[in-house]
Amino acid sequence: MCGICFILFEKGNGQGFVSDDIFNNSRLSNRGPDSSNVTSFDISDHLTAFFSGHVLHLRGDEMAEQPAVDSKGNLLLWNGEIFGGISVEESESDTKVLLELLSDCSSDAQITTLLSQVQGPWSVIYWQATRKTLWFGRDVFGRRSLLWHLPENHTEAFSLSSVQIKPWKYKEIPSVGIFKMTSTQKASGAQHTITLFPWKSAVWPGSLDAVQHGPELAVNLYAGEMPAEIVGFEMSSSITVPSQMPALNKCLPSADHSVPDLFPDQSYLDYLQKILEADSYLRTLSRQLTGVLLEAVKTRVFNQHIVEPSTVMTARKSPDHLSKAKDDKSCTNEATNDVMENGASCDSHVTFSARVAILFSGGIDSTVIAALADKCLPINEPIDLLNVAFELKPKNTGRKERQSKPPPEKKWDVPDRLTGYTALSELNPDRLWNFIEVNVTAEQLQEARSFHIQDLVYPLQTVLDDSIGCAVWFASRGSGILGNGPNKGANICSSARVILCGMGADEQLVGYSRHRVKYKEEGWLGLINEIEMEVTRISARNLGRDDRIITDHGKESRFPFLDERVVKFLSSLPLHVKADLNLPRGLGEKLLLRMSATELGLHQTAVLAKRAIQFGSRIAKLENNKEKATDICSRLTNMSLTDT
Repeated sequence: MCGICFILFEKGNGQGFVSDDIFNNSRLSNRGPDSSNVTSFDISDHLTAFFSGHVLHLRGDEMAEQPAVDSKGNLLLWNGEIFGGISVEESESDTKVLLELLSDCSSDAQITTLLSQVQGPWSVIYWQATRKTLWFGRDVFGRRSLLWHLPENHTEAFSLSSVQIKPWKYKEIPSVGIFKMTSTQKASGAQHTITLFPWKSAVWPGSLDAVQHGPELAVNLYAGEMPAEIVGFEMSSSITVPSQMPALNKCLPSADHSVPDLFPDQSYLDYLQKILEADSYLRTLSRQLTGVLLEAVKTRVFNQHIVEPSTVMTARKSPDHLSKAKDDKSCTNEATNDVMENGASCDSHVTFSARVAILFSGGIDSTVIAALADKCLPINEPIDLLNVAFELKPKNTGRKERQSKPPPEKKWDVPDRLTGYTALSELNPDRLWNFIEVNVTAEQLQEARSFHIQDLVYPLQTVLDDSIGCAVWFASRGSGILGNGPNKGANICSSARVILCGMGADEQLVGYSRHRVKYKEEGWLGLINEIEMEVTRISARNLGRDDRIITDHGKESRFPFLDERVVKFLSSLPLHVKADLNLPRGLGEKLLLRMSATELGLHQTAVLAKRAIQFGSRIAKLENNKEKATDICSRLTNMSLTDT
C-alpha cells in the first residue's frame, strides 16, 4: 500500500514547488509511514515531472522503495496488491515484479494486457521512459484511490494523486479502463493528450451506458466538467482491455420457482436450517460461497510481517473512559502519553500484536469474515474487532431542564455495539478476540472532520460520504477501550496494518432496502438491472473514499467480498438463488450468505437485518436529522470554502 503522486509542470511555472509542498499540503505521507521519496527530472526541454511515493511495507522480505526505477529509466508508482493473475513469490515485492514485467513491454497492447491480468486492488502510475509516455489507472472495482487535476491554463500543473494536494481541485479517475498520456509542445505551451483504453464492455458508473468515443467522452471522464483545451481526450478503437468484471447472470426464475413458506410461528433460524437440510442445490451453493470466501480471506491475511508487541494499558478509571488520542496521531506511544496526561493512571501489559483487524459491526458481512479469518490464522494470534460508536445525545423532551441523558454505562450502547457483542459470543472462544470499543464524542467528531476527514472524503461531498467517512476513519484508527477479556477496560490501540472490510456484499447479494423497493415496483427483471448497476458503479460510490480514509492511518483495507474469484462466483449465479425478497427482512436479502453463516454456527448473526453504519454507529443522530443521504453536506463544503 502506498501514497502515490505525479505532477507535471511547464518549465518556468514550477520553480517554487518543492517536495515539502507534497508533505505539507496533502496527507500522502500518512499512507506510507515506512518510506517517503520524491524524485524529479525534465522529460523534455519544456516539461518537468515530479514523482512521489510513500510506502507501507506489507509484502516481500525487503521493502521496495518508491518511486521504483529500472536500468532503462522506467519509473513505477504502485499502490496495490497482486493477489493473483501474475506470479509473485512470498519473499518477493510485487512492486519489483511488476516493474520488471512492464519494462519488457514495448507496445500499448502489451502494457494494457499485463495490467488487466492483475487480480487484487490497485492504482498505478508508470513512466515509460523509452516512449516518454505516462500510464495510469485503477482496477475495475476502484478499490484504490487515484485522483486527477487537469490544468485550466499553462501556469497550472497536471497532477495525479492518491489524495488531494492543496490548493488544486481534484476529481476521481473513473475505473473504466487504463489511461495513456503523451505531451507535445506548441507555440502556446504544452498540449497533453490522454488516451483511454477501455475495459471490455465498460459502462459509465451509475448509468449502464456503454463507454464510447464521442463528444461527451471528456465530460464523462472528468465528472461532468469539460476540461480546458490544453488537455485532449481520445479513446482507443483498436485495443479493448480484458476486464475482471464478469457479466451478471440475468436468468429469471422459472414460472414455478418458489421457496418454502415461512410459517407464522417458525423462527428465521429454523427456516434456514430446514432449507439447508431439504435443498441439496442451495446447500451446495452455500458451501461453495463459504469456500470461495475462505480463499479470499486467506489471501488477504497471508504474507505479512510480524510486528513488535504492543502495549495495552489498564486504566484505573471507569470502563467508559475514552483514550483521547489526538486526532492527528495513529496508535503510537504519543497516543499512550495522551491517556496519561488526561489523568488515567495505567498499568502496562505487553501482548502479542494482532496482524489483522476487522471493521466489525456484528452484522452478517463482518462476522462471516471474522469467522473465516479465524480459520486462516494460527490460533495463538489475536484478531482485533473494531467497533465504533458515537455518543448518544440527550433526548429532547421540549424542556431544557428535562432533557434525558443516558446513564454513563449506556452512553455507548448504540445498535452496532450491541450486535457486535452478540456476534462476538458466536465466534471461536479459543481465539483471543480484541473487541475494541471505539467511542467518539461530538467534540472529537467535529475536530477530526475539520482537520482530517474532510480532506480524505474529498472530492466526494454528500451527507452519506461524510457519515460513512467519519465512522470508518475513527473505526480504522483502532484507538479505544478493550471491551472483553482479562484486560477489559484497558485503553488499547490496534497494531494491525491490514483491515478486512465487508464492503461489496450488499451490492452483490441484494442487501439494501432500496432493493426491496425496486423488486416491489418492477419484479425480478427490475431487481436484476438494479444489481447490475450496483456492481458497476461501486468504484464511483465508495471504495476510493474508503481507501483514502483507512490508509490515512498507515493501514491497508482489504475487501474479501470483492475478490475476483468471489465476484465471478456470485455473478455466475441467478439472482433468485442469492436472495428472495418475497421473504421478510432479515431473511430474504442475502439469503445465500445467511445459509453460509448458519453453517458456520453464527445462528443469531445469520438472521440480523441490514443496518447501515451511519445508523448502527449513531453518527447520523449527532447531525441534522432532516438531511437526506444524497444532499450536499454543508459540514464538508463549509470547511472546504473556509480552507480555500
